[in-house]
Amino acid sequence: MVEDVRRALMEGKCSLPEVGAVAAGKTRDLPFVMVDADGCEVGPVSAYLRDLMLGDVSPLTCRSYGFGLLRWHRLLWFL
Repeated sequence: MVEDVRRALMEGKCSLPEVGAVAAGKTRDLPFVMVDADGCEVGPVSAYLRDLMLGDVSPLTCRSYGFGLLRWHRLLWFL
C-alpha cells in the first residue's frame, strides 16, 4: 500500500492535498508560522522555527523552512 502511494507520488499520478499553509507570524521572534487545515498553528513546528530564529537567520530562511516542513506534514497527513 505505502509503496503504491510512494510510486504514484513519484510518477506524478497523484498529488498531495493542499492542506495547511505558511502564514505571517505575529511576533518578531516568529515571523512565519505553519497552520493546519483548520487554521490552527502547529506547535512543534513553531517551536522549531523559533529556535531557528535564535540563530540570527533571515526571516525568509524561517519562511523557507516553514514551507519545507509544510510539504513534509502534507505527506504525513495524506498517509
